[in-house]
Amino acid sequence: MQTLVIRSSRLSYALLLLVSLVFVAVGVLLLVRRPEAAIAGWTTLMFFGACALVFAWQLFDLRPRLVFSEVGVLDRTLGVGVIPWTEIDDAYLASINGNSFLCLELRDPERWIEKLGPVRRALVAGNASLGFTPISLNLGCIAGDPLEVQTYVLTMAAASRAERAP
Repeated sequence: MQTLVIRSSRLSYALLLLVSLVFVAVGVLLLVRRPEAAIAGWTTLMFFGACALVFAWQLFDLRPRLVFSEVGVLDRTLGVGVIPWTEIDDAYLASINGNSFLCLELRDPERWIEKLGPVRRALVAGNASLGFTPISLNLGCIAGDPLEVQTYVLTMAAASRAERAP
């Protein structure tokens, strides 16, 4: 089996960086031209300045975002390590605000949740209210088609189940 590597979409992050920098400029203009709007200016500057830093980092981060190998799935942003194909029972796509997520139905989700830090555990707790599974792969801003990723995961998980069946 060939390893499938999916990286972040540099174009998406470049556009997000550009939009953030426009809002940074708006914040500076508010501070310079409208001193009475200092709170709005500083808030805009701080928030979108931080966004610009994150998007710039993502733009130049050349590490793979998702790696699908013969062993399983590695989502670098998730922080749980490689999820073996034998652990994946099913997967479905879900979307919120135009961002796709691949929701993984795992045999033992608690095993993977235990590996998360406290902040990520809090985020996982909110996944259920959005209709997601506890462990979901964020497919927003990837250089690839989410439907192809889902098909690949389902194919590999089914092959793994067939291998372990008696």
